[in-house]
Amino acid sequence: MMFTENNKEYSLEVTPLLSPEEVQTGLWLAMAGVDDIPPHIALINEGLYYSVSAKKVETGVPLTSFFKAISRRSVPTLLIKFRNSTLRSPLSFFFEKYPLLGSGNHSCLWPVRDVFAELFSEKYSKATLVFELLAMAQADNLIVECKALFLEQGQGRISLPKYTHTQIREKINSILKVNE
Repeated sequence: MMFTENNKEYSLEVTPLLSPEEVQTGLWLAMAGVDDIPPHIALINEGLYYSVSAKKVETGVPLTSFFKAISRRSVPTLLIKFRNSTLRSPLSFFFEKYPLLGSGNHSCLWPVRDVFAELFSEKYSKATLVFELLAMAQADNLIVECKALFLEQGQGRISLPKYTHTQIREKINSILKVNE
């Protein structure tokens, strides 16, 4: 079982990411800053990066930019691969419809859950926290593998604390204050 959870934490089976080329194909969920509560959530699809943050909306950015950013500060990151499926809309559509974080009640997960709702099942649109989305994906047998980068526990199983919507809002607000 790739993903498990209890009331306080969720866990994933992980292997180390040996090379960025490992995530050049397929659909991957990126969780950057897993040592923070909450981590930043983004998608990688066929070697392109998609994200909504407090600073910018990125759609179809070459993966090298993402790896440079996390490598500069050795940001602990998980990369979770999902079974292949075909989108009817371009991936950029799901990210460009959201403004920067702090300009609404959405989080960085919302465009990701929209993608999953179109790809796999409408039920994914109800996920409001990443571990909810991962639990659904585990139940649907969609998780293929999980890679770890800049994590001491990069082999075996990693456990992460669960967090709340309040903690997400607090994190977004703290980022906005730093950027003022």
